[in-house]
Amino acid sequence: MGTSVITAYVWAIIICLVFILIAIIIANLIPNKPGGKDISQRKTWYWICFVLTVGLSFGINMYLASDIKIPSKHDAYVTATAISAGVAAVLYIILGVVLSKGMKRSKIGSWF
Repeated sequence: MGTSVITAYVWAIIICLVFILIAIIIANLIPNKPGGKDISQRKTWYWICFVLTVGLSFGINMYLASDIKIPSKHDAYVTATAISAGVAAVLYIILGVVLSKGMKRSKIGSWF
């Protein structure tokens, strides 16, 4: 199989973007409630999507790594898998903060 380490980063970024979009959709679907209960729900769903981003990006890349038969390429891909999961986590948080601070008056603004 011709899997490159770049594939690990691409999958991680795609998963990160998909889950940030899912978090945006969920935040907008939660209705406003008195007492701030809606804000805690939005924050909770934001962090659930964060955990799913990291877990799924790592899981998919580890699954792809299982098909690599050459030990040196396998080791390089596993290393890239761990790093790409970290990159996805950092990118997710950065995008979340930027969106939250940029849209303070929207439902997304309650993430941070």
